[in-house]
Amino acid sequence: MHNLRLLRADMLDFCKHKRSHRSGVKLHRLQTALSLYSTSLCGLVLLVDNRINSYSGIKRDFATVCQECTDFHFPRIEEQLEVVQQVVLYARTQRRSKLKESHDSGNRNGGSDDKTKNADRNYLNILPGEFYITRHSNLSEIHVAFHLCVDDNVKSGNITARDPAIMGLRNILKVCCTHDITTISIPLLLVHDMSEEMTIPWCLRRAELVFKCVKGFMMEMASWDGGISRTVQFLVPQSISEEMFYQLSNMLPQIFRVSSTLTLTSKH
Repeated sequence: MHNLRLLRADMLDFCKHKRSHRSGVKLHRLQTALSLYSTSLCGLVLLVDNRINSYSGIKRDFATVCQECTDFHFPRIEEQLEVVQQVVLYARTQRRSKLKESHDSGNRNGGSDDKTKNADRNYLNILPGEFYITRHSNLSEIHVAFHLCVDDNVKSGNITARDPAIMGLRNILKVCCTHDITTISIPLLLVHDMSEEMTIPWCLRRAELVFKCVKGFMMEMASWDGGISRTVQFLVPQSISEEMFYQLSNMLPQIFRVSSTLTLTSKH
């Protein structure tokens, strides 16, 4: 059994401390700290571009939130990203050397040359579907952030279950199983903001695809972790219409098997 939620919210709302009351911030920080070494960690998925930095878009906004409170446990977000860059550089170097070896061993064709040049040119960038992880102890409700690389293809209406973004979600859920992350927040439409091309049919097709794929991944999770109960939160942008939100909420019980309610009455 799993808990499923459909929310209309900004992804960073789960990171920001609510400042309506000063003691509330301290309580949130205390709760995050107490659960940091528990078996019930919380994570979220951020959709980012292929550059590993904190200078643009939602990456900049996320880094700003991370800097609002001092993290006494994990390195600063900039330091964590520097480590990620070093790992990516090492991995790309190994991949580039293997491509050159295969090229020198007799595989001399245009395709191989293009792959080698592409690896040389983008050695510090990650590919769509790849992700890197940052850890935090100073956010409101989040311990782990999965930075999933996506490209403009996610805005098209013809992606399939084999799309890199979908496969990236599968790999993220697998990491959740192996590292005690029992609550994960996912952008349902694989975008953080709505745009003109995202019509009602587009939203319905995309939501159905993500719902069905995540359902399949959750069934796989039963073999990965023995069937531990988890909470999956599907987030849609705040700018989505009320009508669209209710259509998506009606779709949820049609795709996932919902337990029947049990009403208990007293004889007295």
